[in-house]
Amino acid sequence: MADSTPRLLERKSFVVITGASRGIGKQIATKFAAALSNTSFFLLLARNVAALEDLASVLMTSHPGVQVSCRKFDQGILDQDIFDTLFVSVLKEHGLKIDDFEQSVIVHNCATVGDVSKNALEMTEVTPLQKFFEINVTGMILLNSAFFKTFGTVKNRLIVNITSESSKIPYPSMSIYCASKAARDMFFRVLAAEDPSIRVLTYSPGPCDTDMLANIRDKSCGELSGVLKNYYNEGKVLSCEASVDKMIAFLNKNTFKNAEAILGESD
Repeated sequence: MADSTPRLLERKSFVVITGASRGIGKQIATKFAAALSNTSFFLLLARNVAALEDLASVLMTSHPGVQVSCRKFDQGILDQDIFDTLFVSVLKEHGLKIDDFEQSVIVHNCATVGDVSKNALEMTEVTPLQKFFEINVTGMILLNSAFFKTFGTVKNRLIVNITSESSKIPYPSMSIYCASKAARDMFFRVLAAEDPSIRVLTYSPGPCDTDMLANIRDKSCGELSGVLKNYYNEGKVLSCEASVDKMIAFLNKNTFKNAEAILGESD
């Protein structure tokens, strides 16, 4: 990118972050609020509204001028009306206009790890498998499309796709998680090919100290459980803050290739 191009996190932005109530999502909200223009607007989405509201209070106190709205959102509930009205209703409620913003940003962080106690051939039940992909893939695609249907006219558009090494590495006991991450990554590669004007950062945070990683460590039926236990014992598990700081650095440098996966351990 040319030197004259502003850093992606300097613009007045309308920012949506899914799964913002804890872990990586909470840390992204915290870091973005500090990095972006203090006239930016944040829409935080998660199932735990109380945790979102606590975070919103901290952000608005720490960064006067920043506006934050919280919405209870379950990405696995595929209700057409939710996707059709979510962003329009938030704009209306806060008296905002699309052209108030220089940039629209959506961070796709929300995901579930699924049942890691089963191998691939043990995935035999229709309902939990269907629900898993509704959360991790279908709901994400619908939310993304709804967002750009509303903010498609904003000149600068940014997607942050939180991915995982699991999108490329076939970890035993992680079949459906690996498949869903690979599907998401390819979806954004196609989107970036269709519209290169949208910046897409596909970022793998690495092994971060989250409830999800602990769940995989404790419940995985494969060798990954032992690997992760060693990671914890050897201090190789990253803090969410450290990983998000690296993500911020990639966004500020703004030289990444659209939709090409970047690892949090990379420099």
